[in-house]
Formats: sequence, structure tokens, C-alpha cells
Amino acid sequence: MDDFMQAALAEARAGLREGGIPIGSVLVKDGKIVGRGHNRRVQ
Repeated sequence: MDDFMQAALAEARAGLREGGIPIGSVLVKDGKIVGRGHNRRVQ
């Protein structure tokens, strides 16, 4: 598994720990991660 997918999965795990659905993403430009995020639970 490549580093970008691992970073996206780490974001998904963070969302799950916060009580949300495990959705994570990374934004890559020129081979570098320039953004990352995960869903946030609305209360």
C-alpha cells in the first residue's frame, strides 16, 4: 500500500475515533501531500 493511501486511511481512522463514519482523504500535488481531512460528526 502506498504512503498516500496509508495517510488517507489514518484520516479515516481519526474520523471513526471521533464517532463518525470512517472517511478520509489526502490531496496530493507534485508527489507531496498538501491537504488532508476526514469527516466530522455533526452534533
